[in-house]
Amino acid sequence: MPETAPPPEEDGGTPPTSPTSTATHPPTSEEADWRARALEAETRLAQLEFESQSLREALAREQQARAIDRALTSAGAIDTEVASLMLASMLEKPDAKADAPDIQLLIETLRASKPFLFESALSTRPSVPSAMSPAISTSPADSLSDLAEQARSRGDRRSLLTYLRARAGLAL
Repeated sequence: MPETAPPPEEDGGTPPTSPTSTATHPPTSEEADWRARALEAETRLAQLEFESQSLREALAREQQARAIDRALTSAGAIDTEVASLMLASMLEKPDAKADAPDIQLLIETLRASKPFLFESALSTRPSVPSAMSPAISTSPADSLSDLAEQARSRGDRRSLLTYLRARAGLAL
């Protein structure tokens, strides 16, 4: 037999409800609204927590990349992009997984295995000027004004280029 609501009281109000009678009645629209809002808030909270965690991880990766770039620059890396990619691959190895990897140790390992990525490897090579930028061969007697006078008097390209190269060398 279905349960029916008690009849209204004589003063026109509804009779007081007992705790057992509210459990058997369907929730009112206000309760349903609050439950829907609570579920929506919990869903939104879960989304925001996930987004916050992913942003924290991205920030940590970016900070590590900046630290690697600074360390490579101070170590004298010629091509920091290639060196940082190689360091990133070294960091992804299972034996390199640590809370705070020692970047300087990894750079020294990279320097030992790939010395051509760092400036110290270039300092042992003799510096030979290229065909497009020959060394200025001026004697101490040749001053800039003497070279300018030679370029004016001779009128050939070679003396003009010698003067211009000497002037550029003095300006630097």
